Amino acid sequence: MKRPIVMFCVLAAICLVVLPFWALQSKGGADASPESTVPKSDQQGLELFQINCGACHTLEAAGTDGKIGPNLDQLLGTGPKTSQAVEGNYGRVLAAVTKGIQGRMPKGLLEGEQAKAVAHFVANNVAYVDSQSSSSSSAPTSP
Repeated sequence: MKRPIVMFCVLAAICLVVLPFWALQSKGGADASPESTVPKSDQQGLELFQINCGACHTLEAAGTDGKIGPNLDQLLGTGPKTSQAVEGNYGRVLAAVTKGIQGRMPKGLLEGEQAKAVAHFVANNVAYVDSQSSSSSSAPTSP
């Protein structure tokens, strides 16, 4: 009679202590959230993006996986991160947020400083293609 109780206690301990501890160590630590990888200066833009844009758009830095709009990492991060690329993406995102895109994206989602904060966040945190990998992949390889 004592053996089933001991087995139950061991199983309960595993389920209540070991599994949650393992899950936190492997996936759920404090560094798993997008906030830990985004600079402090972009935190407002991150939060605004998650609330207003994340349901439709995928952006790795924001931890969003929307399916309606385009994946912004793929759309905007097509080359290396340069000041020209960041400035161009800032203008593109700001125009899309404030003016909309031909009925596919409504205009006026955010305005003023909030729109600028989202545009700054997206432009600076898109998953740009690494300049080394893009130059090495375009270079011909010899057999």
